[in-house]
Amino acid sequence: MKSVKTAILILLFALSLSRGYAQLAISPPYVSVDSKSGVGNIFISNNSAIPQEVEISFAFGYPSSDTLGNMVVNYSDSAAYKQYAMDPIVRAFPRTFILPANQQRTIRVQVKPSPGMKDGFYFTRVKVLAKPQTPDVSKPAADGSVTTNIKFNFEQVIPAFYKRGNLTTGIKIDKIDATQKDTVLSVKAGLERMGAAPFIGTMTAKLIDSKGKVIAISQSPTTAYFKVFRRLDLSISKIVPGPYKMELSFETKRSDMSASDLTQAPAVVESIDVKIK
Repeated sequence: MKSVKTAILILLFALSLSRGYAQLAISPPYVSVDSKSGVGNIFISNNSAIPQEVEISFAFGYPSSDTLGNMVVNYSDSAAYKQYAMDPIVRAFPRTFILPANQQRTIRVQVKPSPGMKDGFYFTRVKVLAKPQTPDVSKPAADGSVTTNIKFNFEQVIPAFYKRGNLTTGIKIDKIDATQKDTVLSVKAGLERMGAAPFIGTMTAKLIDSKGKVIAISQSPTTAYFKVFRRLDLSISKIVPGPYKMELSFETKRSDMSASDLTQAPAVVESIDVKIK
């Protein structure tokens, strides 16, 4: 009996995790604070049948990478915090609240610039913590064992931006490497941000044959707040072995972001020769 109850508990835990992020929906997936009004909005919807206790907080961080091009978030850059952090000047209203089942609430994110604040691009990350408004209950079962109702907390994180003045951005590609492993071609680029604002856009990799035809393509949203490595993987299972050209491009456009919220820059395109084995 104990082993059966344990198995059921593990199953429920897995199901809860798989559904956790559907409990709360956040729109848009980022906050852009208007430079004139100093206000941005987040819309939070409770899609569950249970009221949720919601808490809004801020934590300075930005997308970075390891040397293999795997994306990580850097929360420990104290030098960048002093120059770019929104945290000392940003507030959320309300910060904590109860969101009833199947209801939506608008959260106002407000920036109050400090005296003498310089023009620039300021950023942070918004953490939205939700937990069901239900008590933890433990009581004896009929057979003398103990059953427990477990309450799960779920946290979602989105970026927040605040721009002052006329800013520029851009990207410089330091080096492109292409590595084949079985039926996957991994393309990694070392990037350096140019200008005063982070580069936020889309990275596209195209495999091109000798006739100029694109025979494989991969695309992903990307960022370069500082120096970083970014990687894309292309499936080459149906590609005939031989020499090809790999074209890598970076553009300041995103399907999940308004063009007006992006600091625009000319597209950057570079290519290298590769050989599929």
